[in-house]
Amino acid sequence: MDPWVTARMRRTRGRGLGPALLLALGTASVGASGDVPPPPRAIEMVASRFRFEPETLQVAEGERVRLTLRSTDTEHGFTIKKLNVRVAVPKTGEPVTVEFVADKPGTYEFKCSEYCGSGHGRMKGQIVVTPRAQ
Repeated sequence: MDPWVTARMRRTRGRGLGPALLLALGTASVGASGDVPPPPRAIEMVASRFRFEPETLQVAEGERVRLTLRSTDTEHGFTIKKLNVRVAVPKTGEPVTVEFVADKPGTYEFKCSEYCGSGHGRMKGQIVVTPRAQ
């Protein structure tokens, strides 16, 4: 076991499960069947006046998505209202990452949630969640 985790467990003895132990337990991602869940699908997106690139994302139902966004010009926002996704995208160009699960098939609109100029209302796209193969 990692020495840091062991030391942290010693310091929290007598106070229930310590944060380090909870972290260690939470990172054990092997299921009862021994299967390791697949890594999230990584998608990179660029926000610029007045569009997202790409404008359309296609993912499978139940797929975990890791979306990394960056701006090329000013501050933007990114929201998928029906999937409860919302993140600010700073004007510095620094990447911002958000993870979510596309749990229901359908087509969902995403849009800029931070006013970025006269074309702000046109800054949108869609995520298409295809049904899982039966």
